[in-house]
Amino acid sequence: MAAGPSSTPRGPQEKVVLYRGRGMRLFRVLVRMKVFQLAGIAALAIPVNTFLATGSVATTQAVMASALVVGAGVASGALWYYSRRYVGELALLPGPGGAPPRVRLSVLDFWGNREDNDVPLGRLVAPLAELPEAAAMQALRDPLLPVDVEGDRQYFLSLRYGRVEEAATLHALLRGQLEGQRLRADEEPR
Repeated sequence: MAAGPSSTPRGPQEKVVLYRGRGMRLFRVLVRMKVFQLAGIAALAIPVNTFLATGSVATTQAVMASALVVGAGVASGALWYYSRRYVGELALLPGPGGAPPRVRLSVLDFWGNREDNDVPLGRLVAPLAELPEAAAMQALRDPLLPVDVEGDRQYFLSLRYGRVEEAATLHALLRGQLEGQRLRADEEPR
């Protein structure tokens, strides 16, 4: 894929969607169901506490109830962790007043609502920037491609299963070849 202009005509102030993650509706439902899972755990806490206070609960029952609470907590934590990192939409936004463009990474928040994180293009660490072409192509086929943003968190794209809207522009972004993007190798040593 060569970096170049898209065949779709766009105005200078339009958002350019590069990628859309697959399964976001299902993922949103799972994240929202996590809240009901936590409510179920809270409802379970009162009877478990009563049984533990009276001393009439068997050790096996106490261990199983504890395992249920811990397991549900771990599952909720994992859903929350990945919902904040799995990118549902990646887009380029025009920079204000001729400034370099910004990147919008859309993820889900704790409640399953869309959270748009706009970051300057220069803060995106291009994951394919220093890879040889064969290794870059393999990374694009992996189920999850990690994308770091300086001063923020690591995000995940699933190019293998997601829908690429603007292949040439996305490839240039991931390679660090867009105007306004800088490579770590281009920076002066501190």
